[in-house]
Amino acid sequence: MKIIKIDNYQSWYIESNDVAIIIDPWLDKIMQPKSNLFINRTRNEAALITEEMISKVSCILISAPFEDHFHEKSLKRFDPSTLVLTSKPSEKKLRNLGFNNIETLRAGTQKNIGDLSIKAHNAGFPYNYLWTFSFEIIQGDKVLYFESHVDQPSRIKEKGLKADCAILTTEEVKILGLLPLSNSSETTLKILKELECKNIMIQGSDPAETKGLISYFLKIGKENLGIFRSNDIKIYKDPGSEVII
Repeated sequence: MKIIKIDNYQSWYIESNDVAIIIDPWLDKIMQPKSNLFINRTRNEAALITEEMISKVSCILISAPFEDHFHEKSLKRFDPSTLVLTSKPSEKKLRNLGFNNIETLRAGTQKNIGDLSIKAHNAGFPYNYLWTFSFEIIQGDKVLYFESHVDQPSRIKEKGLKADCAILTTEEVKILGLLPLSNSSETTLKILKELECKNIMIQGSDPAETKGLISYFLKIGKENLGIFRSNDIKIYKDPGSEVII
């Protein structure tokens, strides 16, 4: 299984011998029209994806219904008959875009896509109340673990999860300085130790680049990548970074 970070934020492309899966595709340079005052983000380069890669996608996985995960313009580039795995709030929006092969994922459900298996888990607090989910992508004895926002080492220990690679946040973000929206590097290190995982691919990179009204309510901590290096954990953050497990 090859995992590729295809942009500078949180879009991912997973390839196996049989299939390709894309996670939360935002493929162009502008997240939302300027008329969207709540949340926006821009960048100088579009996602590192070709039309050939798009044509190979067997499954689109949308991990959350929010605008920085559900990018309508990018989704329109995919065949509407492509299987989409997502949460309930995204289903109606997807049908409005013309997609006709939609399945909702809930904790405990498992879906086989070619030689890959997707196993859903509850999201971490507070996202477990907001119709999002974490998941594993499994190929044989190899496991990718994905949580797009907040997790806790105790959840990993309770579920007995192990992984060869993990996609996790590393810059703590709190709304109004209270409610967590992503993990600190220190918490993520503890999660990786529970997972016995030596590869981290960074999710939600550089949250300070996100603009709009929401940015006025966010308190962003400092990323500390050095603690991963000192624990012999390989870091993958840049667009085009890839891990093969």
